[in-house]
Amino acid sequence: MIRIHDRHSTDIPTAGPVLKLRLPAGTDPAIISSLKRGLEDLVAAVLTKTSFEEVVIKRADELAIAITELAAPAAPLIEERIRRQETMRSVFARDDWLTAEQINALQAAPPANKAQPASGWKRRGRIFGVSIGGKEYFAAYQFDAICQPLPVIKEILDALGPIADSWKIAAWFHFQNGWIPDTVERGCQPVAPMDALDRRETLINAASHMHGTYIA
Repeated sequence: MIRIHDRHSTDIPTAGPVLKLRLPAGTDPAIISSLKRGLEDLVAAVLTKTSFEEVVIKRADELAIAITELAAPAAPLIEERIRRQETMRSVFARDDWLTAEQINALQAAPPANKAQPASGWKRRGRIFGVSIGGKEYFAAYQFDAICQPLPVIKEILDALGPIADSWKIAAWFHFQNGWIPDTVERGCQPVAPMDALDRRETLINAASHMHGTYIA
């Protein structure tokens, strides 16, 4: 039996040989039980000529069992994540995207902080951005000829409401939307919101009908 002592220890004496160890001051009490068990296994391995490697393998097996017994992702969740990846590739391949640094450079008087003004615009809900490869990008259709946010973008984002995954917003703008028919050129065929940014009321109405998926 190994009895580990610190100032919080409340071990009760037990029968049998006891090996006492004193822990350094400041040791987190939460780890004591795990440390005690590990040391007991190690001592048992030494005294019974069980190899240290066997102890390590035993611990690895226990960990593997714990991991594999976790609930596996449901098939619908996996399918949803696959659709998300497909959407990301499709949206990013077609549209023009700008980094915060590029938006900064296109300003009449670029701020010294190259993250501005894009960061501030995003924080105030005037534009949205997506992250890919660890870098944030902003769809170019959100800006006018002098790289200022189109007022309708904020109105659309407000109508869409809070959305944690900004790729859903990008998908909404990118894909054809049945709430936005093109009655002039395409015989009532649906068009993508990003191609109808001059139709404010139609866009706001369409945004209010978003179903929360990656495809509108």
